[in-house]
Amino acid sequence: MSRHVFSKILLSLVLALSVVLPYTATSANAAEPITVADAIANNSGSATVKGFVVGTASSGSSYDQTAPFTVATNLGLADSPDETDPTKILPVQLPSGSVRAGLNLVDNPTNFRAEVTITGNLEAYFQVPGLKSPTAFTIVFEGEAPPEATVVDSLAEARTMAGELIQVEATVTTGTGFWGGNAFYAQDGTAGIYVYTSSAAVAPGDIVRLTGTVSEYSGELQLQPNTMEVLSSDNELPAVQTVTPAGVNEDTQGERVELQNVTITGLKSVNDYGTFEFSAKAENGEAITIRNDNRNGLTFDQFTKQYKEGDLIHVNGIASKFNSSYQVKTLGFESFELVNKPAVYTDTFPGVVSENAEITLASGWENASIYYTLDGSAPTAASTEYTAPIVLTEDTVIKAIAVADETSEIFTFNYTVLKTADLRIRDLQGYDHYSDYEGVAVNEIVGVVTHLYNSANFVIQDTEPDNDLTTSEAIMVNKASNGLQVGDLVTVSGTVEEHFQEGYSDMRQNDLPITRIRATEAVKTGTAPLPEPIIIGEDVSPPTKIIDNDGLTEFNPEENGIDFWESLELMRVGVADAQVVGPQNYGEVIVVSKNATNNDFHKQGGILIAEDDYNPERIILDFDNENYVAKAGDTFNGTPVGVLGYGFGNYKLWAEESDIPELVDGGTEPEQTWIVNEEDKLTVAAYNVENFSADPSHTSDAKAQRIAESFVNDLNSPDVIVMVEVQDSDGPITSGNSDATASYERLINGIKAAGGPTYAWTDIAPEYNKDGGQPGGNIRVGYLYNPERVSLSEGTKGTATQDNSWIDGELALNPGRVQPIPMPNTRKPIAAQFEFQGEQVVVIGAHLNSKGGDQPLFGKNQPPLLGSEAERIELAKAINGFIEEGLEQDPDLNVIVAGDMNDFEFTPALAALKGDILTNKVEDVPLEDRFSYYYQGNSQVLDHLLVTNNLADRTELDMVHINAMFMEEHGRASDHDPLLAQIAFEKDATPEVPEVPEKKFPFTDVSDKAWSYPYIKDLFNRDLIKGKSEKIYAPKENLTRMQAVTILTRIMELEIKGTEKSPFTDISNIPPIHRNEINAAYQAGIINGVTATNFKPLDYITRAQFALMLNRVYELENEEYQVDNYAPFSDYGKFNKETKEAITMLYDLEIVEGYNGKYMPAKYTTREETAKMFSLFRPFVAK
Repeated sequence: MSRHVFSKILLSLVLALSVVLPYTATSANAAEPITVADAIANNSGSATVKGFVVGTASSGSSYDQTAPFTVATNLGLADSPDETDPTKILPVQLPSGSVRAGLNLVDNPTNFRAEVTITGNLEAYFQVPGLKSPTAFTIVFEGEAPPEATVVDSLAEARTMAGELIQVEATVTTGTGFWGGNAFYAQDGTAGIYVYTSSAAVAPGDIVRLTGTVSEYSGELQLQPNTMEVLSSDNELPAVQTVTPAGVNEDTQGERVELQNVTITGLKSVNDYGTFEFSAKAENGEAITIRNDNRNGLTFDQFTKQYKEGDLIHVNGIASKFNSSYQVKTLGFESFELVNKPAVYTDTFPGVVSENAEITLASGWENASIYYTLDGSAPTAASTEYTAPIVLTEDTVIKAIAVADETSEIFTFNYTVLKTADLRIRDLQGYDHYSDYEGVAVNEIVGVVTHLYNSANFVIQDTEPDNDLTTSEAIMVNKASNGLQVGDLVTVSGTVEEHFQEGYSDMRQNDLPITRIRATEAVKTGTAPLPEPIIIGEDVSPPTKIIDNDGLTEFNPEENGIDFWESLELMRVGVADAQVVGPQNYGEVIVVSKNATNNDFHKQGGILIAEDDYNPERIILDFDNENYVAKAGDTFNGTPVGVLGYGFGNYKLWAEESDIPELVDGGTEPEQTWIVNEEDKLTVAAYNVENFSADPSHTSDAKAQRIAESFVNDLNSPDVIVMVEVQDSDGPITSGNSDATASYERLINGIKAAGGPTYAWTDIAPEYNKDGGQPGGNIRVGYLYNPERVSLSEGTKGTATQDNSWIDGELALNPGRVQPIPMPNTRKPIAAQFEFQGEQVVVIGAHLNSKGGDQPLFGKNQPPLLGSEAERIELAKAINGFIEEGLEQDPDLNVIVAGDMNDFEFTPALAALKGDILTNKVEDVPLEDRFSYYYQGNSQVLDHLLVTNNLADRTELDMVHINAMFMEEHGRASDHDPLLAQIAFEKDATPEVPEVPEKKFPFTDVSDKAWSYPYIKDLFNRDLIKGKSEKIYAPKENLTRMQAVTILTRIMELEIKGTEKSPFTDISNIPPIHRNEINAAYQAGIINGVTATNFKPLDYITRAQFALMLNRVYELENEEYQVDNYAPFSDYGKFNKETKEAITMLYDLEIVEGYNGKYMPAKYTTREETAKMFSLFRPFVAK
């Protein structure tokens, strides 16, 4: 969303130029113009394109082609003025400046259908071929005049003119945004109507002139204005009509109505956000639905503190309709009045009130007197009698009784009083996410303008702050046509509100608001220097792990990231030593201060999530330039500064690009796989190719070439490729055909042209528009496979509606869909059986449902509701259950599951997918290398490759980082990184070991199908290990140095009693048996300390330390081990000669294999890893 406005100077310059050069914005020596068709087909480089302006784009496949227009930031260009096919329209970006000023259809409506030339860069825009960064334009022939709106005299007449462009005047009767967008109701003396708009700066009592069209939506007439003009404000609202429930009908639609003496019946909450409904039942039996949308500020929980089922009330609101049902939409607490009133009640609900607020007490008893106290004591008939409103000047508890023929119970009313004199911005912001002053009129709020959000909203900050960084010194002000500039000192009066400045359509349900003053006055009193920014990483540091841990019930900026950023809301903030953690997107880059994070940046400069850490220290830098080129690992030559805003579910620094320091290239480059093809090893890749189709207008030739080349150059031409997000041949065009033959062939030909093999392909075309994704695109999971290396097993291909099964351990359908449960609007997993050198391998491709519907991490709902997760878990269980059925028929079945699982390795969905029969090889990838996707600053794993446990030890996985951290300018071809696995099918060599008596295996957390089971069982049978408890071994926990020594002394059968003491002074507090073991191992020459006097018995042992320990044991029992060449691990260069030789010995003895070509010497070794190494090592040293 652009926040920038044209300066008056620039507009004046454009107008002046138009006198001399009426049709040319810039003199340009451009090449001969090309057609729109040529620009779409060859979408790269600079060019001058000639065509007709045919509308504005809302997406790459959707255009508004009816005047008047509301979008000024782009236009659509076509070779014909009558073109309506989106695939033949070129979207053109109109950045701020003279090109936008001269071409946009909002300010230049006669440009519609004009023939123009535009010079700029041909590149993807709205994910389709487009033209961006235009530098010049020429209007060859003017377009047609926009249609004239029909001026109508009344809303009653407007309601009869559906589909026509009309102009009408009416009075705004409600606030905006109570029912979505910034919509509101308007009414005149004849009728009312719902006005649906996404942007409206109006208030009840404004008389507005609306130009737009009337249409029906969900049974209700609505007016969608193209233009809206406020003619006057603070006018009297149309009178409320008193009606019975039957009076809410067609005649009163959109009008203010009141129902009196109706009973609340069937009161219920209708969603998780607080919207509620009930039936208002009159004495005559008539009833009508009352609906209160939580977006008006009143929730079900708040309402039920004052009202209950069976209460007799008066209720007012707007008469409306939903489909065929009439209803009354209420406007908040103001819409309700209790009829059966209690003995004592007030006109002001207890809570927060302004200083000097007057509280009126009343009684529902006839002829009752009221007595009250203000000191907390219980009132009696001798207490102060109520005769006039009570004026509150401080926090007060009013206790009152009513006395008539009898005395009532005591009623208590608790008020928090807000001061109104000498207010500063920090008073309004307060120590919370919501201002206590919401709805309160304030005066003489002083600050300096630090940021212009748009022409009607600006930010001010106090020039005299206190020293409390937990309350913000800045606030947003809304005042149209204010004429202010950054640096102006202003005095503001108005009403405090919590406003949703920018966001998705559900922002009121999910996001946090910004505290804003809706100003009645904003007067410039001078100028002032801008306050010095608060510097993240120097002045303050955000929490680095916790976003929120208390459901927003407490405000703790030191502990909770969401509270920390709120405490700086709208203040000037900078980020010291800022590192970019991912590619620019939507004109934003996300940064982390190197001084203020608890995490190491990963190998490409980003920051990883963990199960308990979603990185609250990251912050968005929003400067609204989608052409800015940045990638993970880049830094700045200085400190970027902005004002801390909020929008689209995230805190962000609103900044001007001119104030951003120069970007410093961090040197991050795309990589190639380390896996080397071997004749007897199978390679399997998984790649989400992001809506790939054969249509070059939706998948550019450049993207198709990059993907094809990546398979050859980056992935070494895998044997089998699981393809995710392949669209049908014509892409997102409504054709009724979901076949993708041409899409696969386009990619196969590209791979061949890049020097790769000629692949074959298979998939199952989905039912049309039944599997989600872009409408008309029909994304699916499919396969490419190299027929020179693998073959698709013979079998019957399934259809989109058939469910696969197993027959004697083989697929009944090949390929066939795995869909034992309903999977609406979701990609169905597909299973295919391949043959490789005598082995049968089943590859299941999956693309689980997206995270759409999950609430934002920095939203109002804490913890956020993960609305998409339940479906994903069920899909994962379905896949796991299908594989389990196959294993029941053939326990040695080779199965690989790969694709985009849309969830992280530590989530319940992946746990459900694994069960106890699969191993997720992603978990074996070193942390610094473990990511495949980037979202809102976080590097994360969405793409996974799992194998049946029998393949776990023979499978290596590489996550090949060529896309996620980069922009297209760096070679990005998709938003996901591909995965590549290599599987060896030869059996592991098993050392010969003496027979030992079998014992009942007690550990319930080690499955007999786990790869580590035989090693743990071997050591257990030999009495060399014990569990953490009688039934728990804890295989994934790290081993301590003390535990390692214990097992070694048992293997070596060392005498531990009476051994001379070691020099270690830090083992005195451990159990004597372990102290003796360490002493014995030290005297035997097996171990050394971390220092001369410290052994660190409870520290975890690293793989390097463990190798050294085993090496000393080997040479103690055998001769010195001779090393000719070091083991082929790439990551132990910094370690000394002794460590390298020890690691090499274990490699030569086939005790260790490493991880993806690395030994990871600094990694802690787990209890199951050491069990394997001890079990394989024991025969070389056991007595």
